[in-house]
Amino acid sequence: MTSRLDRLLLLLDTGSSPSVRNTAAKQLAQLAVRSVISDVTIVEDDIKTGATRQQIQVNDNAAWGELLAVVARIIPYLHSKSFESRTAASVALSQIFSLVPMWHPACYRDVLSSTTFNGNTLLPPPDFPKFSVQELVSQGNLLLASSGKEFVKPAGILSSTQEVKKARKDAMSRLGLGFLDGVEDDMDLEKEFAAEMDIDGTTLPVNTETAASSPMEVCTEPPVKEQSPAAGSLTPNVPSPSTPNPASEAETAALSAREKNRLKRKRKPGNSAFVAPPPQMAGARYAAAASGPAKARLINPDTKTAPGSRLSSPTLGIAPDKVIIDPSKGGAIMPKSAKQSKALEVPNGMYIWDGVVKVLEVDLFSAAWEVRHGAAMALRELLKLQGKCGGMRDDLPITENENAHEKWCNDLAAKFLCIFVLDRFSDFVSDQVVAPVRETVSQTLASLLLFMPRRSLFHVHSVLLQMIRQDFVSNSKTLTDLERGHIWEVRHAGLLGIKYEVAVRSDMFDEAPAVKQDDDIPQIHGRSVLQGVVEAAILGLGDRDDDVRSVATSCLLPVAEHIVQQLPESLEPILLVLWRCLCDMKDDLSSSVGVVMDLLGKLVAYDKVIEILAKEGTSLPLSTLAKTLFPFFRHTIPNVRLAVVTTLDSFMLVPSLPTDWVATPFVSLLLQNLVCEERPDIRQASLSAWKTSVSLLSLSPGRMENVITQQLILDWFAVVMTPIGIPIDASAFYNPSITVEGALPLERHNVDKNMLAQDLSLITVEVTFKARIATAQALACLMVYWPVEQNPIDHYFKPILLHYIDSTSMLQKFLTAVIAEEWAHQSTELSKTETPLSLVEKYDLAQEFTKRTLVWLQGKPPPAYHEMAFALSRIHADCISLLQMFTTDCKLPSSSIPFLGTDIDISGTVAGCFTIETAQTAIGTMYSRLKDSLGRTRKKELAVIAEKRSAVLASIERYTEVKVQHDTRVSAAFAAAFVAFKSTPDKVSPVVKGIMNGIKNEDNPDLQHRSAVAVASFVEFCVEHRIAQPPDKIVKNLCTFLCQDVEQTPTFAYSRKLTSGILSFQASCSLPKAKESNGDTDKSESDKSQDTRRAQLARRGACQAFQQLSAKFGPRLLDIIPNMWQSMAGGLLSACQTDSSEKADLLIEKQHGQDVIDSLSVLEDVIPTFHEHLWPKLHEIFPMIHIALQSRFAIVRQAAARCFAIACDLMTSEAMRYVIENIIPLLQDPLILTNRQGATELIYHIVNRLDIKALPYVIFMVVPILGRMSDSNDEIRSTATNIFASLVKMVPLEVGLPDPPGFSDELLKRRETEREFLSQLLDGTKVEQYVVPVAIKAELRKYQQDGVNWLAFLAKYQLHGILCDDMGLGKTLQSICILASKHFERAEKHKQTASPETVHLPSLIVCPPTLTGHWYYEIQKYTDTLRPVLYTGNSRERSRLLAKLQSYDVVITSYEVVRNDIANLENHQWLYCILDEGHVIKNAKTKLTKAVKIIQAQHRLILSGTPIQNNVLELWSLFDFLMPGFLGTEASFNERFGKPILSNRDGKSKNGEAAALALEALHKQVLPFLLRRLKEDVLNDLPPKIIQDYYCELSDLQKYLYDDFGKSKARVTAADTVNTSSPEGEPAQQHIFQSLQYLRKLCNHPALVLKSDKEAIDSAFSRLNVSASSANLNDIQHAPKLLALKQILLDCGIGCGNNASPDSQKSELIDTVSDSSTSFSQHRVLIFCQMKQMLDIIETDLFKVHMPSVTYMRLDGGTDANKRHAVVQTFNGDPSIDCLLLTTHVGGLGLTLTGADTVIFVEHDWNPMKDLQAMDRAHRIGQKRVVNVYRLITKGTLEEKIMGLQRFKLNIANSIVTQQNSGLSSMDTDLVLDLFRRTSEEEDALAAAKAKAKDQNGNVSQKNVLQGLEDLPTEDEYEGLDLSSFMGSLHR
Repeated sequence: MTSRLDRLLLLLDTGSSPSVRNTAAKQLAQLAVRSVISDVTIVEDDIKTGATRQQIQVNDNAAWGELLAVVARIIPYLHSKSFESRTAASVALSQIFSLVPMWHPACYRDVLSSTTFNGNTLLPPPDFPKFSVQELVSQGNLLLASSGKEFVKPAGILSSTQEVKKARKDAMSRLGLGFLDGVEDDMDLEKEFAAEMDIDGTTLPVNTETAASSPMEVCTEPPVKEQSPAAGSLTPNVPSPSTPNPASEAETAALSAREKNRLKRKRKPGNSAFVAPPPQMAGARYAAAASGPAKARLINPDTKTAPGSRLSSPTLGIAPDKVIIDPSKGGAIMPKSAKQSKALEVPNGMYIWDGVVKVLEVDLFSAAWEVRHGAAMALRELLKLQGKCGGMRDDLPITENENAHEKWCNDLAAKFLCIFVLDRFSDFVSDQVVAPVRETVSQTLASLLLFMPRRSLFHVHSVLLQMIRQDFVSNSKTLTDLERGHIWEVRHAGLLGIKYEVAVRSDMFDEAPAVKQDDDIPQIHGRSVLQGVVEAAILGLGDRDDDVRSVATSCLLPVAEHIVQQLPESLEPILLVLWRCLCDMKDDLSSSVGVVMDLLGKLVAYDKVIEILAKEGTSLPLSTLAKTLFPFFRHTIPNVRLAVVTTLDSFMLVPSLPTDWVATPFVSLLLQNLVCEERPDIRQASLSAWKTSVSLLSLSPGRMENVITQQLILDWFAVVMTPIGIPIDASAFYNPSITVEGALPLERHNVDKNMLAQDLSLITVEVTFKARIATAQALACLMVYWPVEQNPIDHYFKPILLHYIDSTSMLQKFLTAVIAEEWAHQSTELSKTETPLSLVEKYDLAQEFTKRTLVWLQGKPPPAYHEMAFALSRIHADCISLLQMFTTDCKLPSSSIPFLGTDIDISGTVAGCFTIETAQTAIGTMYSRLKDSLGRTRKKELAVIAEKRSAVLASIERYTEVKVQHDTRVSAAFAAAFVAFKSTPDKVSPVVKGIMNGIKNEDNPDLQHRSAVAVASFVEFCVEHRIAQPPDKIVKNLCTFLCQDVEQTPTFAYSRKLTSGILSFQASCSLPKAKESNGDTDKSESDKSQDTRRAQLARRGACQAFQQLSAKFGPRLLDIIPNMWQSMAGGLLSACQTDSSEKADLLIEKQHGQDVIDSLSVLEDVIPTFHEHLWPKLHEIFPMIHIALQSRFAIVRQAAARCFAIACDLMTSEAMRYVIENIIPLLQDPLILTNRQGATELIYHIVNRLDIKALPYVIFMVVPILGRMSDSNDEIRSTATNIFASLVKMVPLEVGLPDPPGFSDELLKRRETEREFLSQLLDGTKVEQYVVPVAIKAELRKYQQDGVNWLAFLAKYQLHGILCDDMGLGKTLQSICILASKHFERAEKHKQTASPETVHLPSLIVCPPTLTGHWYYEIQKYTDTLRPVLYTGNSRERSRLLAKLQSYDVVITSYEVVRNDIANLENHQWLYCILDEGHVIKNAKTKLTKAVKIIQAQHRLILSGTPIQNNVLELWSLFDFLMPGFLGTEASFNERFGKPILSNRDGKSKNGEAAALALEALHKQVLPFLLRRLKEDVLNDLPPKIIQDYYCELSDLQKYLYDDFGKSKARVTAADTVNTSSPEGEPAQQHIFQSLQYLRKLCNHPALVLKSDKEAIDSAFSRLNVSASSANLNDIQHAPKLLALKQILLDCGIGCGNNASPDSQKSELIDTVSDSSTSFSQHRVLIFCQMKQMLDIIETDLFKVHMPSVTYMRLDGGTDANKRHAVVQTFNGDPSIDCLLLTTHVGGLGLTLTGADTVIFVEHDWNPMKDLQAMDRAHRIGQKRVVNVYRLITKGTLEEKIMGLQRFKLNIANSIVTQQNSGLSSMDTDLVLDLFRRTSEEEDALAAAKAKAKDQNGNVSQKNVLQGLEDLPTEDEYEGLDLSSFMGSLHR
């Protein structure tokens, strides 16, 4: 999985969600700018913090080159067909442009000039390119969606600036824009181009015929017209200036025929422009791989990859250097250097982004709209952020630079204007046209205009006006254009340009500065410019095209104020044209309506507009205008509906405007809006307009009754009171229609269809209730404003309301009560100024109403409501059919079936009718009687009948539930209405009960809220009337409601036994378990969920009630209800007012347990509602909550933590100060676990609750929490890790915030020191050099000192890590340094303080048995301060040592000993626990791993050159030892990382994204805790390692046995041959493994499989026709590997004298003596085998028989562990020993065998790391010679497969543990920022990717067939294409 850059680019292109792509874009940018900015991490938040960034040297070409290399990799994604990829690429570029400081030329660096230049320089101004819209329209070639040629030829290459120029020229001439290529190109481009082609000294001949014609000649001719003007062809009409010579034969010989053809096509001139990634210069940090949409995959080193889609230079050959491959790089070959692509480079001192601009300019004229769109987006970002000094140079003075800048602006603007004229691509989104290219280019133009001198600005402006006016007589190409007399796309584009122009440069309308101008430049007045804009807009508004009208209107929105102030005379024409627009709307889909209304609404706010509308005799009376808007009330587009209401409302609010249009139609429409509207914002606007209109009508006597007649009121009530579910009768509705004289009325879409039909499957009951309540409020408002003098309310409204209050319908009763309540409330509000009589005293209606409601509340509720009739009739039918079944199924006589009545009666008053009681009798006694009469027969039929009965029973239960719900609603509404009228009841309990039921049981939140308001009103009423008891009782009940939800307020009794643990964190991590379903448990489960639901409702209602109480009484709340505080905090007050948590725990345990939890739970809900004047009261209970946090009961700690976190959220500064001073110190309490748990739990809640509010306090929390990440308690560790993840993300934001209020100097000082700590954690470069305080007898190399710095850094923060340096870089020495240092520091500290934290602790080193002696020897060799002891030997020896271990400094032992003695070792506390070759614990399930993880140590460290050997799960096990919980559970880790990475083993692109995401996320997460350096990077003096594979053919005997086994693979005999000691009954897997083992042995030597089985040997030889006498199995001819080994040894000069004949021996001897210096062979060899038997064979069959002169030693499992170190010392020290025979298992780890320089692998491990480890025994520090590694592989056998598997595993390991872990500075320790997140966007993306992959494997369906078609962008893709979001991006 290639570099991190490639992974990020892959995610940029294929991320499954915008957030994944944007994150990738951000990280790409940070990666890119790292070469030019050091402190990237802080950058994002500069704006908030005002931090200053360090400027870079503009002339530092290498740094800029690196940045531009990344930019070049991103640019191709701007060409993507996918909108998301283009956007993500532009986001990445935008991030880059904003992170890099703005480029300024030298003359500006001292004094930065103002934002825009005034353009008045002494030099003559540069000309604006001559620009004729007419000419372009008639001759230019149009740019459509695409040219249709994209399938013909591949994209071209731009590898240098000259090619960019040429491509630009081609594009210009292709489109007939030759006149734009100005003087800058006046040079012999062809010669330049030919010179560029002179690469690597091979000059490519120039085509002499064309070289003569210079570009200027081409430009002067009129543009050449092309054959097919519509499809802007890609081929240039200028002959190609030079045809590069094809590459030499040698280069192309290696390519396939297909690749050669592709190469030829690539070299054709005139291809459209693409940017190749510039290959890196030497020393650059990121290798730029070929870009292009190919998915990244894991590559086998021997499979050739096809050349990237965009090659970067015309010559493809690579210099024929000898390349040394090291497979530890996953087969990657790095070429020595590559040609730098010149496309983005600029000459020294030029505007640094000039190359990028030039390349994007070419793309702007591409034939494919996506490419144009991508280029425009990128240019927009570039100009916005880096355009201020475009075109300037370092070596020019200010005036010349300003001139150059103006010319640059002019040229760019001219190109944008060409796009405006030529682009014709439009797309439709819902109801309007979007032109993505034109709209984006207009934003790009606006970005350019920000920095454009005024003079040029007016040029652009005049061209835009030309495009709108189109005065020229166009010889148009299409009929529609001729009819119109203009081209609508061009006008549309011109208006778009104006829209953005006026928004960003409103200074155009200022009067021109009074500076002396040149005579030929006319003075431009702002007023005339504004006049031009207005005229253009009016022209656009008169256009027939709705989309042009829409843009024209939006042009005027930004300049409305300017028009009113500077051009008041144009207001009337504007209003007139807007009005005409509205009248002309032909259908419901006219998109311009909304914009037109917005503009009207904006204009009406100005007095001058009001005057015009109010003027008598104006051509535009408002009464007519307003009525024009009526048809839009129920328009299809919601925004239009909203705009109508707000516009008309704004008209009414202006007193001077006529209001004669406010009449019956208008108020009817408003009321209809309220009944039918589903959207809350429109409903709210309509209600407010209604109030305005009613208050307006009430001002003129008699007007109200004329407008709103008695009949109208009756109709309205009839509509409102329609029961839910019954269609609304719309016959009385007012329907305005748009009528055009003589035309048919328009057909319109009915928006209100669902609402009027009351179809509850389409409209929810909640929405209906909202609409009805709003209408009820409107009717109440009507009553409030009703003119009572002329027409008393009692006359108009009393009969209606009293009729509905006695109705049998629940809804009618409820709404009547709501109307009455709202009438009372609104009257009270209106008459606040005076204190008149109450409504009850004023009106009979009010009096009668209170009487009837009270009677209802005191009496019994009715048996049923009208709404329930339908349900009852269904139950009636069901009961009859149930009883009939006894006749039909069980054959009982029909006379025995009781009669249930024919009619239903919900009131229960009519005799003989069916009621719900009848139903209950039918399924009860009647059913039982009939069932009993059957006796024991008919079992089967009875089962069916019983099932039917349970269905009827369920219906009856539902019926009673609905009845209870209806009762609740009516009683709550009646009680609320009664309270609102403020009359005193004789008994309060029925009223209180009604309201409290509404709070407790109402499931509709709106209705529950109404009850909460009623509670507050009732308490207020009681207080005013001095009724003391009810308020206290109400509050007590509310507190009880709050505690009913067991999830929120747990039961103390259930959890009192839980003392240890952090419950909050467990809850957030645990998943609900699957429940077994059997009938009974299901029933109880559903009951339980019912209870939980009820409890949640009650809690929600109580919370709302407290909110209303606080809102009503504010700071007086606790005085008004004196017992409220006791009800809330009583439990806490009685148990926790003690001085210690022990005393509190006793009280809690004895009696107050539940009370304390209840109090904390109530406070948690009520505190947020408190007025700030009550906060000091809360301050009093902080110490009590502090005590509760230290409780030994986990449940009490959890409740206290949740409650305190709420307090911190509310009164942040006071509460957080208390936390920092008193509670954070508990985190460090080493003795009491519960103190640490309580404090950790509180911080967990604070961080989750406060989020960004916690910023000023983050620094105080991070370091203590960091320490807890290595706590001995598992739960604290996991919680701390989670908290740290959240906190550390905020750290960069914290800088620069003001000090938190009220903090002491001491605290602020502490913050500074902790901030320093953190800056080192987050920025490796700031890590201090660690000075080792003791003498080390070795000179540390620089990288070793870095390693020690890193280890010291980990120790300082109590973090743990893996030192995974390459084999042989001195991990042991680095570890000894840190051990010696930390032991010394601890001892010194103990001398000073004698504190228990510094007592002496020994350290433990666990290593393979071979290395125990090595460690002991190394410690003694390098330091005198540590006393080591070997804890090895047999158990008796070890037990003698046990008691003394504490007196030593370092205990060295082996893994086996730890496994056997863990019972003794686990009780010891260790300072350090170091696992050498720590990958031994890679399998989490082994006994050894489990034992190691039990060891308790303050610092844990793993040393391993290969932390990942087979798969990423091994990494989980290593981290589970270091920081348990850091990588989640094993299952979640496997789900998140293991599976996706493994699934990409075959490189299938479908899994590519998931694998890339998983690798990227894992790499980031483990990055700060791994340090890896490779030998080739840090050891310049280490000679290379050359690996060569040595293939052997099988011998005849081996071939026979191999084939024989292949044919009879399943034969048990073969397995038995291998199966030396297999226990009985092993599974089949064992058998497979044995088969593989058999084949591996066979490849090495047939004797290993035949053993001494005489019969098998004879039969094998007989098959080969070898006679029994000459058959010798030990002959090395039968084992080609031994022959090969012999040959290699002879090549090395080893064993040459073994076969010498007796007579030649003498001469040999003479030779040897004469050259005594070569008495030893030149090379010394390590020979590795997997099995001891193979070593035996080499020893007996090869050395003793054929090479007796070889001297050798042997090291394998049989060598005593204590003697192994001595063998190594002897071999390294004695050059006369030729060979060392080793097994990979024993000799492959940790030993230093630099005496050898040749390594031979006779057999191989499945695990590549073991082989790598083994070969690096010789290739390590101290080696002076080149190391040759030979791997003997038998061809065509299992061994070749093993090598293939090794490659995949290597790739994975290299992706996770990469060079980025080479040291703190490159290691992004800032990535600790996003490390510890529990879940992440990546995970969501992975889930999405999985689901997507799953879907796509489905069967072929219509949907799947359509998926192949190219989708047009979805609606949300164009969201950013509007003025407001663009202005937002400019921070305006």
